[in-house]
Amino acid sequence: MQKELAEKLKKIPSLNKGPSSSSVVTTGTVQRPVSTVATSVATGPSSSSVPPASAAVASVKPPTTGMPAVPGLESIPNLEAVKRAQELAAKMGFRQDPQFAPLINLFPGQVQVDVPVAQKPTKAPLLRVDALGREIDEHGNIINVTKPSNLSTLKVNINKQKKDAFQILKPELEVDPESNPHFDARMGIDKNKLLRPKRMTFQFVEEGKWSKDAEVIKLKSQFGEAKAKELKAKQAQLAKAKADINPNLIEVSERIITKEKPKDPIPEIEWWDLPILVSGSYDDIPDGVLCEDKLKKEKITIYVEHPRPIEPPAEPAPPPPQPLKLTKKEQKKLRTQRRLAREKDKQEMIRQGLIEPPKPKVKLSNLMKVLGSEATQDPTKLEMEIRSAAAEREQAHVDRNIARKLTPAERREKKERKLFDDPNTVETIVSVYRINDLSDPKTRFKVDVNAQENRLTGCAVISEGITVIVVEGGSKSIKRYGKLMLRRINWAEAVKDDKDGDEDEDEEKPPNKCVLVWQGSVAKSSFNRFSVHECITEAAAKKVFADARVAHYWDLAVNFSENDF
Repeated sequence: MQKELAEKLKKIPSLNKGPSSSSVVTTGTVQRPVSTVATSVATGPSSSSVPPASAAVASVKPPTTGMPAVPGLESIPNLEAVKRAQELAAKMGFRQDPQFAPLINLFPGQVQVDVPVAQKPTKAPLLRVDALGREIDEHGNIINVTKPSNLSTLKVNINKQKKDAFQILKPELEVDPESNPHFDARMGIDKNKLLRPKRMTFQFVEEGKWSKDAEVIKLKSQFGEAKAKELKAKQAQLAKAKADINPNLIEVSERIITKEKPKDPIPEIEWWDLPILVSGSYDDIPDGVLCEDKLKKEKITIYVEHPRPIEPPAEPAPPPPQPLKLTKKEQKKLRTQRRLAREKDKQEMIRQGLIEPPKPKVKLSNLMKVLGSEATQDPTKLEMEIRSAAAEREQAHVDRNIARKLTPAERREKKERKLFDDPNTVETIVSVYRINDLSDPKTRFKVDVNAQENRLTGCAVISEGITVIVVEGGSKSIKRYGKLMLRRINWAEAVKDDKDGDEDEDEEKPPNKCVLVWQGSVAKSSFNRFSVHECITEAAAKKVFADARVAHYWDLAVNFSENDF
């Protein structure tokens, strides 16, 4: 069929040849005339000699399909056959020959396709940049280029951008719209939706709430609802009697940081003098002379009135519960019971197949007893197996010891736990020592280095005729430092030799010694590290303690007397 159609299309130009084809196609749709028609027009005798039949055919009206009339096509005897061939070629996807395309496209029912004209390649644009790196045009003007916005590629951010884009914003009113004189109720505004809701505040949980709820649930599971209700009623009564403060009602004010505790104002009369004086003031003693008629003698007795005891600022935690002390026989019995239970569990696991049974422990000493007749078959091989098994057991023993061995960090931590107290303990112990002379450099080095090695804070203030040492730290460190100061150092010999001095002056000096003036616990330490200070005057020495707000340590050491102690 394709071959037949191709032959028919080739015969179309020959049909247009003849006396009737004396006109040139002048329609706007045809770009150029057919070559055969143009030749006949050029070689003909005259364009006016047209037969009447041809003129009659040319005067026929064009078809109603909107296609232009082509002269000579109506005279084709098999025009319908050509149309059918064209439709068939379009259905079968036949490609038209470009030689006959202009003529075939003139048939009715065919849409002409505009052939695109190839354009000349344009030149690549030039990039012009000024001295600052900005893009400019050929006239030197700066070109403003909009920077691309950063587009997020994460799914979460994309969804958030979509949500923000389609979010409907509602107006928020701080006041009631009805209070506005210009408010119109006919607008249908719902004030409940427009008014901003009240912000949520902190709701603190009262102390003991969760423990009470847990106790109620436990009683419900054990004794039922009746017992739980009874306990709840008792707890309500206790709460009313105690009148606890609700933590949600506490007014939170601005925090005020005080560096130093304010001192109490000086009273007009001391509390210990108030019950003794008649008038209750010091006006009766103008010159410092007290008369007997100004005193309440009935208040003066042989008894000593002691001040009210004050609890220590940092009470140590109670010791942990001690285990029950057992005798040697009881300890041995418990070890035997634990070992038997452990062995029984092991045998049960071997019986269930969870672990492998242990190999028989064969040695050269029990060789014949364990193996019997098997030992005589190949004694050399058997001896090698026994020796390798013994070496394997020994290596396993060494490996277990290495696994139990502490690492250097663990060893260091264990040593620190043994030497020093737990740093989380609240209690801080302070010791104040008084020494007559600390001029010997060796003794001064021992005092300084031992304090640093025991992680103690404080200071050693050396003045003329007296030395005061204050140390702060844990109980173990304070105990070791006290042994150094009171036992290990021979203070009578720890005096710097002065050969140029007079022997008479040395005889007049009292023997050098160290005494413990005071030892107690405080809430927090007053010094950051241990340091040694040499002061010329007592005022400078006291200033060292005053800067740390512990000037009373110096007064305590200076006024200390062994007779009073």
